[in-house]
Amino acid sequence: MRFNRSLILLTLMLTSSFTHSSHLLRTSYYSQNVAPQLFFDDMGRPISGILFDITHAIAEQLSMELEMLPIPRKRIEQSLETNVIDLHCVANPKWYKSIYLKWSDVIYNNPDLLINRLGINTLTVLSDYKKLKIGTTLGYIYPELSSYIENKNILPVISVTPSESYEKYRKNKISGFVSASIEASYFYRKIEDSVVHMNDNEIHCALSPSLNKETINNINTAIGTLKESGEIETILERYKKVPGSQLQTAQDYSE
Repeated sequence: MRFNRSLILLTLMLTSSFTHSSHLLRTSYYSQNVAPQLFFDDMGRPISGILFDITHAIAEQLSMELEMLPIPRKRIEQSLETNVIDLHCVANPKWYKSIYLKWSDVIYNNPDLLINRLGINTLTVLSDYKKLKIGTTLGYIYPELSSYIENKNILPVISVTPSESYEKYRKNKISGFVSASIEASYFYRKIEDSVVHMNDNEIHCALSPSLNKETINNINTAIGTLKESGEIETILERYKKVPGSQLQTAQDYSE
């Protein structure tokens, strides 16, 4: 017997809501949240980072306790739809297919960069290449590169994290790789590296369809307050330097 997907989702949302405390805000993380988005303890639990600080700041504004649940990236949509988590705050609507998700206001920008050693400064130049090996991250979607991948100008070499792509790049296994600007700020840039800013990449919280309008408004009010007070910028500035390193960071790849 086939069940309507909407009915299944509704049933799961209702079932989960019976055990959800109104004073608890549930968010998610996964292993691909590399530094400086998240830093982990020896047990693999998040202890600091941009995502950690921003979600805790939102929860504090709402006077709610935050619970961070380990959810694989490919299950984020399902976990939001079925009310396993309330929000996931390193997301962009372009990355998700679900029509059920709700979205917060923009929190900050984290442009995707194409870092390469071929002197490529614009994406249109990619059409001159054939099967150019470019590092990408498992589960990530790059709308700006889709046509070049379809036309086989680019041959994606998939890694679990941007850090793995960076290592392949430094070992000359690939000609370039894609990383978000903030994450790339923790990679060492060499003089021969060229950088293409692929987009503005507006970062939002993806929200569970089960959240009511009042809660969504409160989340957006919290984000607005954190932006207006300068707290979001303070958090971003806090992680611009690699801990214990004197290397210049975010400006290297974003300027």
